[in-house]
Amino acid sequence: MSEPDTPDQVPEPTEAATAKQGALAGLISRIDEVQQSRPYLAVPVAVYKKFSDDEAGRLAALISYFAFLSIFPLLIVLATIVSRVLANHPDLASEIVTTAAGSFLAVGSNGEVQPLDLSGFALVIAVLLALWSGLAVANTMQVAVNTVYQVPKDATPNLPNRVLRSIELLVIIGVGLPIVGILQGTANQTIPGFFANALVVVGVVVLDTGLIALALRQATVATTSWKGVLPGAVIASIAWVVLQSLATWLLTSKVASAESNYGQFAVVVGLLFWFFLLAQITLYCAVLNSVLSDRLWPRSLRKNATPALEQS
Repeated sequence: MSEPDTPDQVPEPTEAATAKQGALAGLISRIDEVQQSRPYLAVPVAVYKKFSDDEAGRLAALISYFAFLSIFPLLIVLATIVSRVLANHPDLASEIVTTAAGSFLAVGSNGEVQPLDLSGFALVIAVLLALWSGLAVANTMQVAVNTVYQVPKDATPNLPNRVLRSIELLVIIGVGLPIVGILQGTANQTIPGFFANALVVVGVVVLDTGLIALALRQATVATTSWKGVLPGAVIASIAWVVLQSLATWLLTSKVASAESNYGQFAVVVGLLFWFFLLAQITLYCAVLNSVLSDRLWPRSLRKNATPALEQS
């Protein structure tokens, strides 16, 4: 008779392997103690772990997806409305639309967005579609920031209040940031010079900080203060300005020199990735505000471990 089949036996760890595991565990424990005792290390660790626990990366992907879908309809509607309102000043209308497009990203090689020949009912439908896609971004942003601040589901706004908050967010981000971009473009043209441009950038960072701080407060029903959202708003504002400049440089210097087909493909991929980076950075900044405000640090590097220095 043949021997009955037995499950594969798991080999017992050797003494050398056990010693290595113990040494590794001891090293991690020492590193953990060091980071927990130093706020400049403990805060980033807590932000990273909370970002992962809240599944903020998934929410950032949703925000970038809806932003990608909404940006072109919003810019086309803007181009159509501005071209009609400023029909007697076509150069001014073109400058406003181009600068507004560039405040998000250089669309194409020169940031131009052409108005459509829409009128009456067609224009109303286009506006409604643009608002619907923009409100989807704002609604997802509310879900993300409420999750970061651990707002219970039964405490989140009902449908009418959520839509109202989304409209306010859309005005803050979708209108406020392009206006800042228009002011920046106008100032750079009228006040040339390196130091003048540097002051303009500082002014843009200050204005963007105020808008982002307002948006972060508006995106959640949790009790927040201006002081509580300021750290993340400052970092997000600086990151937005840097990413905008970097993306514009890449598209104008690299994509413009590529063949037309590959260049357009690179614009689409670059725009989607750009929105994803912005969404990730913004949510990381929201998590930072939550960690600092609620003092959610230090946190242990080890799973299921209680931080040794955690405050009660």
